[in-house]
Amino acid sequence: MYRVAVIALVVVFAGLQYRLWIGDGSLAQVHHLQSMHQKIVRENKHDRARNNAMQARINDLKSGVGATEGRARVEMGMVKPGETFFLTVPDESAPTKASHAASGKTASAG
Repeated sequence: MYRVAVIALVVVFAGLQYRLWIGDGSLAQVHHLQSMHQKIVRENKHDRARNNAMQARINDLKSGVGATEGRARVEMGMVKPGETFFLTVPDESAPTKASHAASGKTASAG
C-alpha cells in the first residue's frame, strides 16, 4: 500500500513538473510571451512617436501657407513670381582635388 502511494505521488509530481517546465503555460512560454510583449511595447512607442510627428507635419501643412511654400521650394524647386533662380553647376572639365584622390593619382616633386 505504501509503495503504491509513493509511486502515485511520484507520478503526480512528474506530471506537475512537466507542466511547469514544458507544458502549456510553462515558465519558458511565459518568458517568451513577456519578451514578445516588451518588443511590441517598444514598437508601439516608436510608431506612436512617428505618428505624432506626422500629425504635427499635417497640422502645419493645413494651418499655413509658409510650410507649403517651403516644401514646394525645397522638394520641387518652385520659384515665386518676380524671383530670379540661379542654378550653379560645377565645371566637370576641370579636375578637382576629390577626383585626384579618388583616382589615386598624386603629384610628385622631382
